[in-house]
Amino acid sequence: MSRVTRQRLRWSVWALIALVGVFVLGLMSVHFALPGSTVALWWPAAGLAVCFLLATDPGPRRSALFVLGVLVSSGAANLVGGRPALVSVLYGFANAAEVAVVHGLMTTRARRPRLGSMDDLWRLLAATLAGAVVIGVLAGLTASVVLGGDFLDSASAAASSHGAAVLVMAPLGIAAGLRRVRRPRLEDIAQWVVVVGVTAWVFHQDQSLPLAFLPIPGLVWGALRLGLRTVAMQLLVVGIVAVTLTSLGGGPFAAAGRLGGIRPETVGSLTQAFLATAAVTTLSLAVATTQRRTALADLRSEVELSGVVLDTAASAIIVVDLAGVIARLNTTAARLLGAPEEELVGRLAAEVFPVANPEEVTARMAGIAGGTVPLHQEQDWLVEGLGVRHIVWTNAYLTDDDGNRTHLVKTGADVTDERAARTFVEAVLEAATATAIIGTDLDGVITLFNRGAETVLGWRASEVVGVRDWSLLHDPAEVDRRAAELEIEPGFDVLVHRVRGGAATETRDWTYVRKDGSRRTVSLTMSGIRDEGGMLTGYLGVAEDVTRRRQAEIALQVALDRERQAVEELTALDRTKSDFVSAVSHELRTPLASVLGYSEMLEDGAAGPLTERQLELVSRVDRNGRRLLSLIEDLLLNSRIEAGRLELEPRRCDLSDVVASAWTSVATVTSQRDLVRDVDVSPRPLWVEGDPAALERMVTNLLSNAVKFTPDGGRVSLVARPHDRDPGTVCLTVSDSGMGIPPADHERVFARFFRSSAANERAIQGSGLGLSIVRAIAEGHGGSVSLESAPDAGSTFTVTLPVGLPTTLSRQAP
Repeated sequence: MSRVTRQRLRWSVWALIALVGVFVLGLMSVHFALPGSTVALWWPAAGLAVCFLLATDPGPRRSALFVLGVLVSSGAANLVGGRPALVSVLYGFANAAEVAVVHGLMTTRARRPRLGSMDDLWRLLAATLAGAVVIGVLAGLTASVVLGGDFLDSASAAASSHGAAVLVMAPLGIAAGLRRVRRPRLEDIAQWVVVVGVTAWVFHQDQSLPLAFLPIPGLVWGALRLGLRTVAMQLLVVGIVAVTLTSLGGGPFAAAGRLGGIRPETVGSLTQAFLATAAVTTLSLAVATTQRRTALADLRSEVELSGVVLDTAASAIIVVDLAGVIARLNTTAARLLGAPEEELVGRLAAEVFPVANPEEVTARMAGIAGGTVPLHQEQDWLVEGLGVRHIVWTNAYLTDDDGNRTHLVKTGADVTDERAARTFVEAVLEAATATAIIGTDLDGVITLFNRGAETVLGWRASEVVGVRDWSLLHDPAEVDRRAAELEIEPGFDVLVHRVRGGAATETRDWTYVRKDGSRRTVSLTMSGIRDEGGMLTGYLGVAEDVTRRRQAEIALQVALDRERQAVEELTALDRTKSDFVSAVSHELRTPLASVLGYSEMLEDGAAGPLTERQLELVSRVDRNGRRLLSLIEDLLLNSRIEAGRLELEPRRCDLSDVVASAWTSVATVTSQRDLVRDVDVSPRPLWVEGDPAALERMVTNLLSNAVKFTPDGGRVSLVARPHDRDPGTVCLTVSDSGMGIPPADHERVFARFFRSSAANERAIQGSGLGLSIVRAIAEGHGGSVSLESAPDAGSTFTVTLPVGLPTTLSRQAP
């Protein structure tokens, strides 16, 4: 069940209970009607119905349903009370009409009824009077036409009985939503006892008429001291007691009717007049008291708020009377004067103001009555502990009802720090002679133009501040292009579009147009200027002249482009050279193989026996041919390495066999030299995963270099063993006692075509490719090569190869 549904159900239950109450109260009113009267003495059922509607404020639709229920309940009460059916229906209709009129007038313009002012009370009295007129006319017509009674007597009796009931009970419905003013006290209990006791005493016995209004002072006591809700409850209690006892023949009004022969309708009218008088008097005082209490609370809150505002204000506030005496000051002013407020109030301003010339203060204070004190002034105060403080005063006059000046209110702001900060900022701005700093408002109008901006743009600050839009100082074509990129209109928004959209800063290059028409390229950083609340109030641009820097960058870029083009051309040329060398090498291999083949045939006697001289010559041809073939092979292999096509055919092989084969291939060279040759190969197989041909080429190159760079009488050694510290690798070491290599050339000797300075000085032949091929083959097998050498101390090359490579070993090495 929704909340709205629950509220409607709850209201329906209470409405049904209220209608039952209307029926019961109506039945009691008919039963207790004075003998001989055609109308009831009091009709609280009308007051209950109006009280319920004012308390619940159900809206037009449910109000209409409740009024219809009042018609039925009131008619049923009259019928059960013994009145004819037609009379009961007419009285029920009259009661419903009265309730509708009172409730309608109290809730005009959809306002919730209240008793917060005298206007609200007048509205209640007017609505009660209108309802009384309606019930009076309808009840009078019913009594005169149907029952044969007197119209005026019946109308006045009905109007007073119903009007008094509504006036007494309606305030209770209005006050139902009000909070209790304070907790009950002993005084409240005493007041209740007095009101109820006096009312019961007055209306219990046959009292004289002057005592009839004795309960009203007790009600007035409650109206002045208690809340509106309590007053409304007491009115209801007094009304019930007075009417009930009067109906039973007690009280001054019933006694006057018996002794003076007053008609029953008149007795009822007197009773209702008492109730109306009590209600009007009490409610007027209660409303006035409530207004006074509210006004005092508002005044107290306003005074407290004013005190808090004054004491927490950052400005110094001092109130001075016509005699120059301090009447009031806030905490800030007391702190500047160096004494508590209570010690300063009542003293002359000239005595306590820490100024150099007190006589000047006295003279100015004397002009308060005549209005000659300046509205704005500045003073230097020597404040203890703070030094000299510069105070800017704003003065205002207080006047009485006749317009005469009574006090001077001085509001002072300490601007010492602010002006010092402003001076510092201005000094910084003026010192930035090479940086343009420009500030604008939200519309782009220039508000700040420092000396650096004057230098960069050639304009004086007085010519542009407050006059020119910043965007007019930019290259118009550049502004248009940027506007097209951002898809906005050209203008100042082009410069601040990103910052206005939320970005903290934006930095980009712009072109400034100087006053003389020349252009400067600047790196401009835009940022927003915000107030303490974070609202954007303007923009600040910091620009650095980067014209020369950008020109240098362009020149550097052009040079880089040219260098890149040259590198590309050299790369293409190198590629062409490599292709040419490869092609020439291939072309040379065929005839060279033929030459070597025929030389071997000659040595073997295929063309007949040769003399020793002829054999020597043929041997030289063969030796130089093989040397040339080795060079060609190096060139071809180098070409493949450069092209990334070093093809390896790895398989399980014994490095000892590779070393033996390589040693044999260089044996013919070493046999003709006076060298000590040492070979130390492990007796156990040195299994590696590699290409035997490539590995043999690597070892051959190392041995050839060792023999070539070692003079006769030297030593060449080769060691192949497992690694001492790493069982997963094998080491191949080739060392010699030759000329050695300078430390500066250790890394370069592995470069293609490089020859050390020692080799060039001694004119040792070679292509400079051997060691580069060694490194390529070693690294192609997942190994490495290192060098240890010094001039005239020989060289040692160490190749490290893994014992086993993964099965995914590439067939192509870079």
